[in-house]
Amino acid sequence: MKTKRLCAVALALAAIMSITACSDTASTDSTSQPSDSGSEQTSSGVTSSDATSSNAESTGTTPQSNWEFSQVAMGGGGFVSGVFATNEEGLYYARTDVGGAYRYDKDLGRWVSLSYWVSEDDVGLLGIDGLAFGDKDPNRLYLLAGTEYFSGGKTCLLISDNYGEDFEVVDLTTMIKAHGNGMGRGNGERIAVDPKNSDILYIGGRTGGMLKSTDGGKTFNALDMGTNTATSNGNGICSILIDPNSGDDSSCSTIYAAISRIQEDNLYKSTDGGATWTAVPDAPKGLMVQRMKMRSDGKILLTYANTEGPWNNNRSSGRLALMDPETGAQTDISPAKQTFGDVVSDPNDPNKMMVCTENIYAVQPNGSYGDEFYVTKDGGANWTKLNNVMSMSDGGIEWINTAAIHWCSSMCIDPNDPDKIQVVSGNGIFACDNIWDEKPEFYFNSKGIEETVPFELVSVPGGPLVTAIGDYDGFSQPDAETYGTVHSSVAGSMQSIAVAANATDIWAKCGGDSSTPGFWYTEDAGKTWTNVKSSPVEGSNISYGGCVAVSCDGKTMYWAPTNGTAVYYTTDKGKTWTASTGALSVQKITCDPVNPDYVYASSTGSFYYSEDGGKTFKVNNTLSVFSLVKPIVEPGKEGKVYYAAMGLQVSEDHGKTFTRVENVAACLSLGLGRGKNDGDPCTIFIWGKPAKDDVIGLYWSKDEGKTWERITDEQHQFGGTGNGGFVYGDFNVYGRVYMSTVGLGVVYGDVVE
Repeated sequence: MKTKRLCAVALALAAIMSITACSDTASTDSTSQPSDSGSEQTSSGVTSSDATSSNAESTGTTPQSNWEFSQVAMGGGGFVSGVFATNEEGLYYARTDVGGAYRYDKDLGRWVSLSYWVSEDDVGLLGIDGLAFGDKDPNRLYLLAGTEYFSGGKTCLLISDNYGEDFEVVDLTTMIKAHGNGMGRGNGERIAVDPKNSDILYIGGRTGGMLKSTDGGKTFNALDMGTNTATSNGNGICSILIDPNSGDDSSCSTIYAAISRIQEDNLYKSTDGGATWTAVPDAPKGLMVQRMKMRSDGKILLTYANTEGPWNNNRSSGRLALMDPETGAQTDISPAKQTFGDVVSDPNDPNKMMVCTENIYAVQPNGSYGDEFYVTKDGGANWTKLNNVMSMSDGGIEWINTAAIHWCSSMCIDPNDPDKIQVVSGNGIFACDNIWDEKPEFYFNSKGIEETVPFELVSVPGGPLVTAIGDYDGFSQPDAETYGTVHSSVAGSMQSIAVAANATDIWAKCGGDSSTPGFWYTEDAGKTWTNVKSSPVEGSNISYGGCVAVSCDGKTMYWAPTNGTAVYYTTDKGKTWTASTGALSVQKITCDPVNPDYVYASSTGSFYYSEDGGKTFKVNNTLSVFSLVKPIVEPGKEGKVYYAAMGLQVSEDHGKTFTRVENVAACLSLGLGRGKNDGDPCTIFIWGKPAKDDVIGLYWSKDEGKTWERITDEQHQFGGTGNGGFVYGDFNVYGRVYMSTVGLGVVYGDVVE
């Protein structure tokens, strides 16, 4: 990493190196993927003068093979908080709240992640709170990154001169704070690049005020705006706009800055490059700016709401205003009395404008409820509501057909093709290539963007890839490259899913919350699902969440709910539940793949095994455990169990005794995959490190743990294993590994030998 000023590399590495067990990472947002042709997805990274070599050898570790990385094809699934068109034909950028930034690749016809390089220590940098680029040189990209609850609240500016292929990192934590997943994350932009000079940029902090750099982000000075920019909603300076028509040089630039507050001055103007500021007198004090845009005639468009959004607005409090930069006078040109997220205007005709609402739930063409869209061709004198005339299509991602375009906080219009606009949504990006037509056609434009939060994955030998994810239930798909089918139940966030080893049409899953019965099963491989209404937890009306398992013959289903203390089992498809004995506070359950009498379970302190189909459990007292990692079984092998505790352990006798795999210093997550040839041992994958001096990362072994190769490197770290905390191999594709993330969906790697 090429450090700048205060930026440190992996501050908590020493602490991680001593860990021998996995802990879940929390996220407040549930919310990447390959091209249809299976092309490798490229990714960006940090440049580094002091990074550890990805091919360095250490005890127990062999030189690294080549790996190609991508993301499992689900499509969207999270809030894209900003979308941007540049002057370069076909070049667009997007930022997300928990999944990093993306660049559109016109040759591939898809979005490409710019955030694979983010380390587990710096996972907070996947929250992008602002994005800007040079008007004349759009290869110059600036990202304001940070997530309040991750990485100690670290805030950084990420700087690239090559379209986001590589980044330099400037630590701004002591000066301002960003929060990519905070309220107001759809406002913006908090970064503005001077159109006359891409080395001059302004950054507004949620705290800390306004910063200015004149050397491309190498150094910053704090600007005095003459007012307290800290706000009660924690959103601070939420939008900056530089008038491209102002001044002969950048020292005379006119800058506007909006502060996320009401009942006092909240829009300020500087005519001397930020040296002095005055309040704009005609700005409404009862509303706050969401976004500001410059029209081609020099007038400024502002969208307003009564709160910062994206979901807490009073839906009837807002306006669209047109401001005269000479006088500061604002004219209300709203098509309706609603909150508005963003507005765009035709660069060739300022009277042609489109505006979107934010947090409005009106009927859309597919029957779902989301935001409204209006266009005008006469400067706002007359508006047409598009919801009544537009169409929506899935863009090749079928599950979106029943979803709405909502949380519309950001839009862009293509300066090279003013008929094309793009708008963000809580589930991805929608585009329209004929926005000024009588019947505009919207389509989902999220191929390549993968922002789901995965919790579990099953690679069924000879069968599909099955997932459980936050917000959107989960998917079943024939392989990682092919867009799959969302589970027909569409039951919200799922925490666990299991498939019967020898009856692979029988699955079970759990999720829900205290208001929704949390157990579902299918007997036709996910085509139809049954929600079990009976609740196993005594004294609780509804059981939810936790972990599930299914016996290898599919006759018994197991559930350890979040709000229970025992493992419960049913042999009549959930009509009745019986509490097992002997196992307390179980977090994970796995069934033996051959013998239905054996069940394995773990809590944060103990490993358990059952010899009677889960009726009773015995504790293995030989393991000193602090782990939330699932016991892993090998398909077709009775009694063979892998477990992460004190490194990596393996049992050949149903978990009664374990032997430590010597060449594993730390194992935080583990999984198995297909061997290269029939009869070869399963490949083993771990998130950890083989030797004490190795770095924490993703490794694999082809010889049952005798030797290991590192898979991840400094350009491919993905922010760690995130909420799901899993790494699994594929049982149908040799050398393929899956990894959960915070906001990059399910990442997968393929070995190139």
